Amino acid sequence: MIKTVLTYYASRLDEYLSGFHHRPEGLATVGQIGNATEERPNKMVLSLLNVERETTGGISAPIQRTPDGYTRTQPPLLLNLNVMLAAVFDERQYAESLSVMTDTLRFIQSTPKFTVERTDYTIEIVTLSIQDMNNVWTLLGGQYYPSVVCKIRRLTLESEEISTSGKTADKPVIEM
Repeated sequence: MIKTVLTYYASRLDEYLSGFHHRPEGLATVGQIGNATEERPNKMVLSLLNVERETTGGISAPIQRTPDGYTRTQPPLLLNLNVMLAAVFDERQYAESLSVMTDTLRFIQSTPKFTVERTDYTIEIVTLSIQDMNNVWTLLGGQYYPSVVCKIRRLTLESEEISTSGKTADKPVIEM
């Protein structure tokens, strides 16, 4: 599901950017930002930084009634994705990378909600301090590119697996 959400968002961003920058190979992709190769794709690269558990959704009851009794399942896992959108361009194209970054910020601002497979998601910009941004880029290999960190909210992962099932008593048994 993570791949589906990120790929969909990158394709929507690519459609938006193609209205301003004409490139047949596209301008947005999902990928790893801090790779060891010297080749730069000259694109906006959407990369997963972190997955965190969403705790504001409450906890649903793991026991569900069925016509035959009950089943016990694990509640769904609610997640937020911290992603980075970085303009990974050659040094000679730094000015163009800033233009693409500006248009990417316009896209994020104008499209804070999107739907993938009948599920709604929101994306918002996360403000990082200079120190936090330095730490992120150090983890990614040290090469800095114009970038923004965003949070995609409310990814839901749910297993259909039933861990326990049983019957309920038809009549209570009371002994005296």
